Amino acid sequence: MSKVIAGILVGLSFCAVASAASPKRANLPQVARNLVKAGAPGALVYVRTPTAARAGTAGFADVGAHVTMRAGDRWRIASVSKAFVATLVLQLEADGKLDIDDPVERWLPGVVPNGGAITLRELLNHTSGLYNYTDDNDWITAAVGNPMRAWAPRELVAIALTHPALFPPGSNWAYSNANYILLGLVVEAATGDNLGDELQRRIFTPLALASTSFPQTIVLAPDFVHGYFGQDRTDIAPLLTPTWAWAAGGIVSNARDVTTFYRALLTGRLLPAAQLNEMKVPAPVAGTYGLGIFSTFTACGHAFGHDGDFFGWRTEVLATANGKREAVVMVNIDATFVPWSRLEATVKTALCRG
Repeated sequence: MSKVIAGILVGLSFCAVASAASPKRANLPQVARNLVKAGAPGALVYVRTPTAARAGTAGFADVGAHVTMRAGDRWRIASVSKAFVATLVLQLEADGKLDIDDPVERWLPGVVPNGGAITLRELLNHTSGLYNYTDDNDWITAAVGNPMRAWAPRELVAIALTHPALFPPGSNWAYSNANYILLGLVVEAATGDNLGDELQRRIFTPLALASTSFPQTIVLAPDFVHGYFGQDRTDIAPLLTPTWAWAAGGIVSNARDVTTFYRALLTGRLLPAAQLNEMKVPAPVAGTYGLGIFSTFTACGHAFGHDGDFFGWRTEVLATANGKREAVVMVNIDATFVPWSRLEATVKTALCRG
């Protein structure tokens, strides 16, 4: 569901712009049209600055009904959800309800073998060594064969645990959706509330994210972008349950709300300085991945973000380190037509020149 943009370590100084002259502003509608020309049914490029928000859209949100893509449309943001869940966990730490250096065993006794040696921090930064259940061939077969089947979080964890650990906890890095399923269960154990309600109470409502939700059913509201998969561009929106992703990628949102969240996060509205710093700084073995976000460098400096892949919806999000500029790029197609490298380059262009 995600990849880390590798090669840059958090903590390096802010990159200077190569030239004092302002670069020419990108034509966002044309950028979106270029993604559609490459094969996406629809595309959205959205930029938020301190003074304005700008967007470019092209193609269709719903090909069958000939509904054009609109800047306010909602879609499954997939692993971009991890930044929201990580923020929630760090809020609970700031409130003294848990410590991210607690072992998993403290909150989920008996659920994870060796859970006493795996910390919540290692779940957050993917250094736990737990297998990624979405790589399991039997799970893939079952999910493809019955895409509407609802999955319970503990079922997903159990699939991951049929595989041996990839490495001892904390000794290496490997992206695993199982880590965030477990974190969702930890949130519920620590609060006595369900994950969706905690996200709503602590993040969605305070930031007035009116287009953001955590549905566990197939939602096809009029403003919902349909997702397409494969060479024949099958519309999977009415077929694919979001329960397979849950805390690892189950949030639905739109560009405005995602950029509002990242601005609030990086300007300190959601977390105290201590927790925000923990979020930004990766473990030595984690490369560029902190706690639910990664870091990279762009032509306009240091940036943080995440990507998301929900089969037919792919998203790239970046925000400058000071939270003053944010960019979102979304296409409603899998990687069959538009490679990830193109989306990564597009979101950097949008962030710096949009």
